[in-house]
This record gives sequence, structure tokens and C-alpha cells, in this order.
Amino acid sequence: MEFIPEIYQFTNSDAEELKFLGYQLISDNIDSFIRFMQTKFRNFNLLALLKVVDKQFSDTTDKYIIREIRFEESSNKLRINYHNGCDDEDNALAFVREFSVKANAIKVNHIYCVIPKSSRNKGLIKPVFRESLQQYVNCNAKVISVHAGLSGGGYTWARHGFCATIRSEVDFILQEAKKLLSNHEFGVVEKIYNTYYYKNPKGKAFPMDLWAALDFMKPVLMGSDWHGELNLKNKEQFRNFKDYVSR
Repeated sequence: MEFIPEIYQFTNSDAEELKFLGYQLISDNIDSFIRFMQTKFRNFNLLALLKVVDKQFSDTTDKYIIREIRFEESSNKLRINYHNGCDDEDNALAFVREFSVKANAIKVNHIYCVIPKSSRNKGLIKPVFRESLQQYVNCNAKVISVHAGLSGGGYTWARHGFCATIRSEVDFILQEAKKLLSNHEFGVVEKIYNTYYYKNPKGKAFPMDLWAALDFMKPVLMGSDWHGELNLKNKEQFRNFKDYVSR
């Protein structure tokens, strides 16, 4: 599946349809929403993305779903809040994304994407990720950031090309691996760690996919918690993520 940039202009009719879908617009300057979308997030079809979110997720909970679009013109930030307000991980529904613009580069923070346990492993999330990636391509986003941890996300995001940005978190995972793995297995894991940080002592892009490729690291990474990024302008990282959402 290919993701070709599409031209799109956000209009007043988009904003009205978002309100019809139940979204509340919250801003430091509500009157500027159309201009904000057209100038800061050109070609981003926000309506198309949120229609897919609603189609895939709305039937997963019987609780009231909060739908908000927050944007701050002063800080160039756009945030999608779609959740059922439930703190119980087994019943929580949350799709939260924050988009920011700095030096003309768009960064997307995947804050949450959690659905109730009864609806997991049914293929509901992939269409949302596919539409998300299409819109990232459309608006020329540069980086996706994640906090990998919920529901085995530490392993999932590692498998699909996200790099760890905080060395102390990588160190902690390494120590957990030492406790759980055989000496031979740990030696393989440690060699990957040492090779990267020898070449990049201040590195902020540890290749977690190299660890995730080792079968014996799956239990370690399933319980891991780390912050990571994927560079959409890096051909290999983009291909890994594209292949994941296209399957």
C-alpha cells in the first residue's frame, strides 16, 4: 500500500461537520480555526481522520465519549481528545493526538490509542493508523513521538521502527534483560547496546527494532516503558511503519 500526498483544503463546512459529529472546538482564538488549519496544517484532512476514528471506535464502549479539538494559535498546537473518561485500562477508550509546529516542521505525539479489552485484536486500530499515516504524509509531518508502555506497546512500537530517545530508559530495559535472559542471550542484547552508544555516546535514536527482532526479548519489551520517535523522513523507518499499518 502506497501513501501518496493528497491536496486538501480545510473549510468552514469541515468545521461544521466536526461539530455535527459531536466535537467541541476549544481554543485561545476560536474564530481563527479555519485559517489555523489552512496555514499550519496544510492538506491535513482532519475530518477524514476523525470519521475513521468514530467508525472504528464508537461502538467499543457504552460510556459517553468526549470529543474535543483543542488548538492554540499562539503555540501552533492542535490536539484531538477522544475518550470515554475511564481510568480502568480494561474498559478505557482513548485516542489522543497532539500536533505541533516548530521551525516549519510538524511533530505528532501519539499520546494514547487504547480501546476496551473486549474489542482488542479485532483489527479495529489498523484502519485508524492507516488514515493517520495518510494525513501525516499529506501535511508533511516529520516526526511521530510515543510513550511506549500501555498494553504491550513497548514491544509493539519497538517492532515497528520507533527509536528510544532517553538513554536512562534503555539502560533500565537492559538491566531487566540481564535478570530475565541467559548469559548468552544477554550478551547479544548488550552487544547491540554497546555498539550503538559507542558510536553515538549522546545518541537519542537507539534502534529498538534490533532488540525486538530477538524472540527472547519479547517478554522483556512487552513490559517495558520508554519514550520513542519515528522519523517519517527516514526511508527505512517510514517503510517499517508503512508496512505495519498496511498489513
